[in-house]
This record gives sequence, structure tokens and C-alpha cells, in this order.
Amino acid sequence: MNAVPAAGASTREKIIEAAASLIPEVGWGGVTSRRVAERAGVNPGVIHYHVGSISELRRIAAAGKIRTFFLDRINGALSQQDPTVAVELILRSLCGGDSHDPELLLLYESLVAANRDAQLRTDIAASLSQLRRRLHDWFAEQGVAHPLAAAVTLTAAIDGFLLQRTLDPDLDPAPLIEGLAPLVKRRPGHL
Repeated sequence: MNAVPAAGASTREKIIEAAASLIPEVGWGGVTSRRVAERAGVNPGVIHYHVGSISELRRIAAAGKIRTFFLDRINGALSQQDPTVAVELILRSLCGGDSHDPELLLLYESLVAANRDAQLRTDIAASLSQLRRRLHDWFAEQGVAHPLAAAVTLTAAIDGFLLQRTLDPDLDPAPLIEGLAPLVKRRPGHL
């Protein structure tokens, strides 16, 4: 994730992308104005002009990446017609790369930081709420018997699975998929 921001990006976008790429590398507290400026290729003085404080910059960078991390992974899977297949695709997409993938490290750093930052906690909660709503609506459209229970359980399972996979990179999602399959069965009579 040692990404150099795109040349055509606005200064604000470059700053946010630089901060997002630094969080997994140097940790939450290691993201400083100087480091962000170096990574973004901007003068350190413009950072506060474009994003306010370094704390606000970290929150903006993390919340945006977390939102896209989850939504990007589920949107493709939800093009399936079978809820069980969609759940498997979602969980397997989380195993596609390194268990210490920079996006995952950013997520973990952010969750730890959220314990001491109420606004970050609110921002992450909003992303998770959006994920649950998206899953609920899709499960309801697909005729899943208990769409809210399925959405909440799948979201919690994703969180737990990601944490366990960081500790055990060889963890296979198959038993979790098997356990979730009965929860996402369709109501009788729904095609």
C-alpha cells in the first residue's frame, strides 16, 4: 500500500491517500504531517489547510478506506442469485491476499484507535451499518427467511474471521461458510 497518489488527483485527495497508505506501514500514531507531505509530494503547510488536524486526516483516510474495503468485496458477490454462493464469495474474497494486507492492517489500526476516538468510532460504525443495511436489503430481495439476522451475523462473522485470519493466516473459511449456509436459506416457495 506504499501508494503514491495519482498525478491527476487533487491536493486533498493526494493527502488523504498518502495518510491511508501510511497507517498500515507506521501505525496510527506514526502518521505525521511531515510523513504525509513526503508521501503526497506536497508542502507540509498545505495539509492543515486541506484537511484540518492530523487526527481529522487519519479519521477521513481510515473511514473512506474501510467503507470501500467492505463494500467493494460484497458488491460483486451480491450479483449472484444464490445467497449461499454470495456468502461464500464474500468470505473467500477476504482470503484472496496476504493476511497482513495493508487494507486489513489499516482496518485493525483504525479499530484500535477508535477505542480512544469517539468520532472515528462513529465513522466506522456508520460504515458497518451501511454494510449491514446493504446485506439486509439484498437478503430480503433474495427471499432469505431472516434477512436482518443474516446481515448482522454475516457482518460479525466477517469481523471475527478477519481477526482470526490475521493470527492464523492458513485459516480456511469453509467451516464458517458451512455454518452460515442454513442462516441464508430462502423462505419456502421463494425462487
